[in-house]
Amino acid sequence: MKPILKKTLIHCGIVLFFFLVAAIYMSPVFDGKVIQQGDTMKWQAMAKEQKDFHEKTGEYTTWTSSMFSGMPSYQVTYSPPKSVFSKVQNILNLSLFKLNGSVGIVFLYLLGFYVALIALGVSPWLSLLGALAFGLGSYNIIIIEAGHITKAYAMAMMAPIIGGMLLVLQRKKYLWGGILFALALGIQIACNHIQITYYTMLIGLILGLVYLVYAIKDKEFKSLLLGVGVMLIGIGFAIGANARLLFINQEYVKYTMRGGSEITVTPEDLYKDGEAKSIAASDGLDIDYAYSWSYGKGETYTLLVPGSYGGGSGETVGTDSQFYKNFRQKQAPLYWGDQPFTSGPVYFGAIVIFLFILGLFVVKGPERWWILLVTILAILMSWGKNLMGFNSFLFEHLPLYNKFRTPSMSLVMANVTMVLMAILALKTIFDKENPVDKKKLNLGLYISTGITAGFILLMMVFSGGFSFSGASDVQMAAQYGAQWDAIQDILVQDRKALFMSDSWRSLILILLSAVALWLYVNEKIKQSGIIIGVLACLVLFDLWGVDRRYLNDSKFITEKRAKLRPSQTDQILDQYAAQFNDEDYRVLDLSVNTFNDSYPSAYHHQIGGYSAAKLRRYQDVIDFYLSRHINPNVLNMLNARYVVVPGQNNQPQVQRNPDALGNAWFVDQYQLVDDANAEILALNELNPADTAVIDKRFAEMVKGKNLERDSNSVIMMEHQKPYNPDYVVYKTKTNKDQLAIFSEVYYAPDWRAYIDGKPAEYFRADYILRAMVIPAGEHKIEFKNEAPLMHKLDKVSVICSILFVLAVAGSLVVYYRKGKKECFNKGEIQ
Repeated sequence: MKPILKKTLIHCGIVLFFFLVAAIYMSPVFDGKVIQQGDTMKWQAMAKEQKDFHEKTGEYTTWTSSMFSGMPSYQVTYSPPKSVFSKVQNILNLSLFKLNGSVGIVFLYLLGFYVALIALGVSPWLSLLGALAFGLGSYNIIIIEAGHITKAYAMAMMAPIIGGMLLVLQRKKYLWGGILFALALGIQIACNHIQITYYTMLIGLILGLVYLVYAIKDKEFKSLLLGVGVMLIGIGFAIGANARLLFINQEYVKYTMRGGSEITVTPEDLYKDGEAKSIAASDGLDIDYAYSWSYGKGETYTLLVPGSYGGGSGETVGTDSQFYKNFRQKQAPLYWGDQPFTSGPVYFGAIVIFLFILGLFVVKGPERWWILLVTILAILMSWGKNLMGFNSFLFEHLPLYNKFRTPSMSLVMANVTMVLMAILALKTIFDKENPVDKKKLNLGLYISTGITAGFILLMMVFSGGFSFSGASDVQMAAQYGAQWDAIQDILVQDRKALFMSDSWRSLILILLSAVALWLYVNEKIKQSGIIIGVLACLVLFDLWGVDRRYLNDSKFITEKRAKLRPSQTDQILDQYAAQFNDEDYRVLDLSVNTFNDSYPSAYHHQIGGYSAAKLRRYQDVIDFYLSRHINPNVLNMLNARYVVVPGQNNQPQVQRNPDALGNAWFVDQYQLVDDANAEILALNELNPADTAVIDKRFAEMVKGKNLERDSNSVIMMEHQKPYNPDYVVYKTKTNKDQLAIFSEVYYAPDWRAYIDGKPAEYFRADYILRAMVIPAGEHKIEFKNEAPLMHKLDKVSVICSILFVLAVAGSLVVYYRKGKKECFNKGEIQ
């Protein structure tokens, strides 16, 4: 058999094996079941209005009216991107077979890491081991159960991006490295999870700096510049073909919570006497909010021992646990770390950690240093508020970092680097062409075993002094009152038991791996394939066992159960609306977590909802007037026709608000204010039915105009069937110019106004609403969400995609023609 055919068959066989691993893990999907993914179900509720409109019309919208009184839908759903990278992603994630939400994710984890290792010159069998070690890491599996699908796909591309960089910088394979780098980066950006791309960028920067140092030392600066040039071209294609996603997000983020706030006053200024308290304006998230999910310093031990901090907030326990014996429940709040709650631990695998430490002793060159630096940075960043000196500096000075939250997510960088170092360590040990001195290997083996196994033993010895209680216990203490002490004693017993059992588990796995490697290093077993097979089985046993604690067959439900259905509250709302002929109204649902629950948005337009990127000004209104103290005038201007309140036995009760101002109205007068501070505070005493608050930046819109209300004037919305979130139309009839306020959220970048088909100016009033001066007479007023930037960027994406395909095709033609010519000249081709 020819070598190239043999290699091809091995690669194909391994790829098939990856599919089988993913399919076996997700086997219930082949019985018509789906994973009960919390975030996916929330997304379905958020996106239902847009999906319903698309099914009826075939068109896509870029606005949703179902939550927060209306907001851009860029982070919810959108028309298919016109990017070649999105098309490739849909092939790789098995979406053609409708497996992209389950099997396809695990498959791409495995395939991506395998390709990266092959690019680094690692053997196929060792690359298979590395793929299993990465793809089955607990965090990677847990986020599938949570429904963080875009994050998962973006993470799957981290290793191939790094592999492409190393193929260029380390192995000087500029064409193949450039193609792999551009393709993986383009796919990652197409996943639209910018935070993961940001972490990948940090890895790339550190890798590049280390290689710069080595290039200067070894006087290979020219080849470094060539490699950087190749990667810059790849970055250009990746960005250009994904222009819509990147630049729409760049525009949108300025108006969201992640873009900071104009105001320097606080809600407390409304409810106290004396001088108003001020805060600094910001250009990003509030640091307390951003750092809510910070990994504890001690909690980092879960990388080595999965159950050391109790596992998850709803950890599955056996019938022999104290919690089950006392309460007959199989889900226990065993987590006792620093985060508010968690689905499960970040566990890389005891074997991976052991091999990572070994790699620090046996791997030489730039890889040792950039991998070590990235790993340290990832862990320090994950601590967030638990290492404020370092992390507050990053939050304030690292560009764009204050746009992101959840510091614990930075551990995705360490997941890539630690597995990569583990495999490079094995590659070094098994390298017969460049053998390492046996004494050095044994020394490294003894030290790494001593560090990892010894640390576990040490923690087991000192565990008697641990409290086994954490931040979540404080919340539960308030919930259970006098019963809490007894409940906590039971939880502590189970937490201790899980700590000890998982410690023994990790210790045994490390010792077995160390023995296997010792047998090879000391030539007791001479076939590296046997050792790789043993390690692969141990890794598979280790990670599969932990993963199944958090994503197993019990997490799958039938598609019928997964479908959204109107709640009893939705049905009551519909009955009330039919009774009173109410159309295009909004609902304030206080029977749920109003501003963190997307389910009510599925069937009715909500004042609340859920979004991690809601408009900043709307969040200000929530903070000032809709959370601790509800201002009825603000509810009226938001057209909150119905309020749902918790009744007896927490059964929701629907109340109709007769004072809601409707979709639009004319006002008697306006009040000009100096800035955003005055604008938000003015709403406290405002009667929006009579007066509008207008920032002086829009003074020219009303200057010198007599806008006193005409009592005979009429403004009415034309109700659409089907409802189109991107289009709103009104009919007006007035005897003189009038100032109209529309109960629609102001977002100038996308919305355009027209009077009788001609462009018209509108402006912001009442801090978040739209306003317009309506001329006398009968007129048709239209608001159209035209999203002009999106359409321009779609053209850019198409052009860059075509250029990328042509560049790759042309490069490969030249490459193979040149290679064939060289072979002919050497007499290799007759």
